[in-house]
Amino acid sequence: MKAFLALFALVATLILGYFFGYFRAGIAVALFLGILIIGARYLESIVTAPPEPEVADVSGYGLKYVCTICGLELRVEKAAKETAPRHCTEPMELVREDGKPPLRPV
Repeated sequence: MKAFLALFALVATLILGYFFGYFRAGIAVALFLGILIIGARYLESIVTAPPEPEVADVSGYGLKYVCTICGLELRVEKAAKETAPRHCTEPMELVREDGKPPLRPV
């Protein structure tokens, strides 16, 4: 692929350089290839979706989080990660209601 792009750049520079000057043609081909490579990588990152997170049912643990700034209470039924949720740009504090303790610390 790299050899094809190098050959394309050389041929395009020679053909365009004959009509517009070799310096201008070299800059134009370099910019074209740069935009082409960046655009292809961007489209590739859009197409490849991240894997689905593993969701665990934690409703039996009685996990409840409270925001210390505004007082919002959040009861967790399903969790995808082991970190505390954030609200008001601060991590919420864990307050345990009734329920069995989790197998791993939360």
